[in-house]
Amino acid sequence: MALKPTTNSQSASCQSRHNGLNTWQGGILLTAECMGTGLLALPHNVKVLGKWFGISFILFNLFINQYAGTILSQSATRVEERQASLHPKKRQQKDNKDVPKDSTNPGDIENERTPLIPVDNNTDKSISSARSTVVSRSNSISSTVVENETEYVWFDVDDTASLRVDKEENKTTDFIGMAASIFRGEHQQHDSPVVGFVMLLYYTNVYLVLGNYILVMSHAVSSVFGGKMCIPIAGLVASTVMFGLAQMRTMDRLGRSTSIVSLLAMFIVIGQCVYFSAAHPASSDDAGHSMDALPVDPTIIDKLSSMGSIGFAVGSQKLLLNIRHDLADRSTAPQSLAMALTAFGAVYVFVSLSAGENPPSFLFDAIPSEGIHRRVAGLCLWIHVAVSYAINSQAICSSMDRLFFKHWDPVRCLHDDRRWMLLSGVTASSAFFVANSIPFFKDLVGLTGALTSVPLTLLLPAVYHRKLLSVPIWKFDTNHLPSFGLMIFSILFMVSALIGSVRSIMLDWENNKVGFFPCTR
Repeated sequence: MALKPTTNSQSASCQSRHNGLNTWQGGILLTAECMGTGLLALPHNVKVLGKWFGISFILFNLFINQYAGTILSQSATRVEERQASLHPKKRQQKDNKDVPKDSTNPGDIENERTPLIPVDNNTDKSISSARSTVVSRSNSISSTVVENETEYVWFDVDDTASLRVDKEENKTTDFIGMAASIFRGEHQQHDSPVVGFVMLLYYTNVYLVLGNYILVMSHAVSSVFGGKMCIPIAGLVASTVMFGLAQMRTMDRLGRSTSIVSLLAMFIVIGQCVYFSAAHPASSDDAGHSMDALPVDPTIIDKLSSMGSIGFAVGSQKLLLNIRHDLADRSTAPQSLAMALTAFGAVYVFVSLSAGENPPSFLFDAIPSEGIHRRVAGLCLWIHVAVSYAINSQAICSSMDRLFFKHWDPVRCLHDDRRWMLLSGVTASSAFFVANSIPFFKDLVGLTGALTSVPLTLLLPAVYHRKLLSVPIWKFDTNHLPSFGLMIFSILFMVSALIGSVRSIMLDWENNKVGFFPCTR
């Protein structure tokens, strides 16, 4: 069989069809994911800390997150380069002469051509699946030859980027893949315990965030109907939009018009919240005391809790790898992150300074409960949070599908779309049940947020960075001082956020009684 190498025009045609987010689309998607309901608690937290200290702390966290995201992206690039080195390029033959027709042995093919890539039938199924993906996407594969049950696929040298679509491609998709690549050697048969720990952090954080989004959407839908709808019922209504958006299986699809609509909806909510918070003081009780007034003398615990809330609102690395994976040019991930941090950082500062002297603890409560304003704001908040839910759902479902679900015998034969619908449906329904059945679920989210968000957004980027540079992780080294400082800051920040979260739980347990599937929260 004669094997014909592809021409450069064929490779160019393949690359021109490559889909992916550009830099500003990646920035918009990151902004839509990060600028969530945490923004609506910022003004109150800034007032607790003091206006100028609170604003300074927001700005400081923006710079910290930019550095953490940059070294995380650089670490992903190193992993990809290390994997690419396993497929060394060879010189492309100057002419395009065919392989001799009598040459049926892959070993007889001239070395000047791009090497054949073997796909053995006994190899991991993900390799065969990846090969099929490359074959379906690229016209640069001219033919194959089979010998001794080993299939060899001919790639053009200019299309070597397509070789990344193999089982190692998933190593930079999220924190779990990165941990598996960095902490497991090439010849090890089992994952390091670090991989299991990172998986626990990642899945716990994203899953509880989904449950929290469901509760927020439930309140938003209840506001649309005048606050007269029971929260669990409102959650079921909210699921109609939420589940539909969750069927978008890639960040590429979510990062286009969907994320823009989400941000426009959020800006409508912000505008109303700032206007009514600045124009009208916080609501008062029958005695005339402000129900949301700041403590006369905020304790250190109050301030630690507020600092933790601000840090969580600014944290932006949790899904950076997922979004980077769908960028057309992954080297632009730090620029996309910088655009996002600049955008929502400016909004954070504006809202904190413009919300008046006594903003409520949740800025949405400043909108009058009667009238069209709250209904419109509720509808817009529902749209925005539904998109945020879809982004996080895509991250956790794609990971579980890749690692577990599609290899499970009962669902292995299902079409990808049906399997995804089943997995996203199970994830949504279970998150709905957990969010409505656990008393003080928001406190649980705060507690786990302190234990998981800080490692994901700040600590792990520094650990990955130092590990790939072969620097002892906990060794002080002046040549790598910024990453060491990031680790120390993340640990201190995690401890302070945890203290504030525990304090909040104690107060709620003393003052509130919440039952199973409560109609109001």
